[in-house]
Amino acid sequence: MINQKGFTLIEFVVVIAIIAILAAVALPRMMDAQDNAHESSVAGVGGALASSVILVRSQWVANGFSGAVDEVIGYGNDDVATSSDGWPTDAGQGTGSNNSDVMDSAERCKRVWDALLVDNAPSADNDLLNDPDYQVDTISGNCRFTYRRTDDGFNIEYNARNGAVITDLDD
Repeated sequence: MINQKGFTLIEFVVVIAIIAILAAVALPRMMDAQDNAHESSVAGVGGALASSVILVRSQWVANGFSGAVDEVIGYGNDDVATSSDGWPTDAGQGTGSNNSDVMDSAERCKRVWDALLVDNAPSADNDLLNDPDYQVDTISGNCRFTYRRTDDGFNIEYNARNGAVITDLDD
């Protein structure tokens, strides 16, 4: 008699059943982990933006300003403009800066985003052809940055009237 080694059909079916059970348990957890990673990423970026807004205002105060300025010296590239209360309102425009605390254009919001966050921060743009991480628009005079890597509707809103940065992670 020839001695053959291998799996019997029953052993094979049992192994397939165990793999199916593991996949049924593990797959939802892996999907949750991916959703949690996106949510954490947006929360982190929102926190970074809020910190940057406070840092600009702190530098504005440290410089002794008491009104709108076109360039806060000592922050970033020294090109962030502020409102009369010291909150960031524009960037990179020099004497052509818009110091109004009503954010009226997505382009202006993009300039503020780019000036406040570091170079390797997620991208933000109102032109979706550039495939940005965040879509930029305005709502009620505030900047809104909507996360595009999921369909969960995560967004970050910046209010230049009071410096508030609100991160909305509600689905």
